[in-house]
Amino acid sequence: MIVAAYNQPRELALVLSALAAQTDAHFDVVIADDGSEPRAEKTAASLADLPFQVRSVWQEDDGFRKMRAQNLAVLESDAELLLFLDGDCIPHRDWVATYRETARPGEFQVGGYIFLDVEETERLTPEGVRRGEHELPLDRETWWRLHSAHWRNRLYAGRRANRPRIRGGNFGVTRTLFEAVNGFDEAFSGYGKEDSELRNRMRGAGARGVSLWTRACVRHVSARVFPGVPRPPTPRDLYEESFRHIRARVGLSSHAK
Repeated sequence: MIVAAYNQPRELALVLSALAAQTDAHFDVVIADDGSEPRAEKTAASLADLPFQVRSVWQEDDGFRKMRAQNLAVLESDAELLLFLDGDCIPHRDWVATYRETARPGEFQVGGYIFLDVEETERLTPEGVRRGEHELPLDRETWWRLHSAHWRNRLYAGRRANRPRIRGGNFGVTRTLFEAVNGFDEAFSGYGKEDSELRNRMRGAGARGVSLWTRACVRHVSARVFPGVPRPPTPRDLYEESFRHIRARVGLSSHAK
């Protein structure tokens, strides 16, 4: 499993605590650290009784280079099923089990987001997350948003190259497929859409995207508590190229051991 992190120790502690309570505990974690100070591995070391191995790759803070950190983390892992999670996205306790049950060769899976408000975010503790206190009942609006995204993903499956909708902090892919497209494209350093760009290339390689928006859910902390990293708009030409090629221009192969 790859957990992306950047200067968010409290949120990362919540994420790792949620992973410690997974119903499927057969995984290890590699933290893709995009230049945190102090380093994210110190946050992991401060948590007691994590039932999985935690490793970390760290790179200097030189702007938004999440895709490079994640490529390095994949090379540090030997997992056949790669699950990607952001360090501010707290997974439900059946998150790993859901991905493992649905993973198939030649497919990738995308999960859904439920956004926490400020009070819900500030109330969470690592101990509470282990008890599942972040898995709050859904209100009608949130239920509808999740299900409508899922239905649209299914409606346009195979018909639109930019479906299913994907968010980089919650998706799974077999290692074989990820390597076939050469991982994330590091040409996107400093911009966004690195997740959608990867999806486009996986689709171009013949892979089928499976929507788990209503099943593999994470709770995203409030942006008012942790606003994230500002980035300029992604150049349209850079993104559009992903519909015309399969392998990343600067990807896993640039870091081959």
